[in-house]
Amino acid sequence: MDAAATLASVIPGDVRVFTFSEQVVEVPARRGMVGVDAVVRSQPHSGTWLGKAVEQVNRLPHDRLIVITDEQSHDKVPDPKASKAYMVNVASARNGVGYGKWTHIDGFYEAVLTYIRESEGLVPQGQA
Repeated sequence: MDAAATLASVIPGDVRVFTFSEQVVEVPARRGMVGVDAVVRSQPHSGTWLGKAVEQVNRLPHDRLIVITDEQSHDKVPDPKASKAYMVNVASARNGVGYGKWTHIDGFYEAVLTYIRESEGLVPQGQA
């Protein structure tokens, strides 16, 4: 939870943040510790219904989907609708649910965001 909340709070740009557990909850996108706190307090975190969350987000307009997770799920995780979709595994487990049409990334570190930006050919903020 802490790793996912931390990464979600440092993603630059115009983003929408959702948490998933028993429900899918949109959280105001905030930077830094306020963002971490918003994610952690967004709902009771007791279940892992990642499939339901991806299905719900797939119905919304978006061009990129970044899922930060331990890759465990009570339900089947569908393929993403976004052409740029990343499953970031922040847990130590080797096998998870983010394969197929997902770009799979293992590890918890801010360089994940640099990797995504560079793989998409994006110019870092402030360097345009």
